[in-house]
Formats: sequence, structure tokens, C-alpha cells
Amino acid sequence: MSEPLYGHDLLSLIVEQGGACRLEDLRLAASAAHGAEAVYCNCGGDTFDFDGVIAFLGSKGKLRVTEGTVTLGMAPACQH
Repeated sequence: MSEPLYGHDLLSLIVEQGGACRLEDLRLAASAAHGAEAVYCNCGGDTFDFDGVIAFLGSKGKLRVTEGTVTLGMAPACQH
């Protein structure tokens, strides 16, 4: 298994999409960029699958999912 990716790697994909995109489009972009079985982590070392990291980042205000659209939140990403 490869090293987990940080959640901010996923946030970078949203930035590449102009700051907002459909959740399913982000899922496809993440799969293309990182692989379908990618594992993400936070700075504390907790690991997540795609849906888990979306929920985690949402709980921290780093993104928002509304009616199937993901937008960047107001909380800044960490700087790894």
C-alpha cells in the first residue's frame, strides 16, 4: 500500500476545478489522480477513504457539500 495522501491533496483538485464541482466529478478526478483505492489522512494520522475524507474536511469547514456540489470552505488548508 502506498503512503496516504493528505486531505489537502483533495482540496487541490477542487481548486483546479475553479473552487466548486459536482461531488461525482471530484470522485472521478480523485480516482484519476490518486487511484480508485487511494487512502487520505489528516495531520493527526487518521486515515479515510474518499467519502470519509469528504466528511472530515466538511466537519472542519474546509469544504461544503450542498445538493451534490462541493465548494471550498472558509477554513484554510494546512501547509504540508
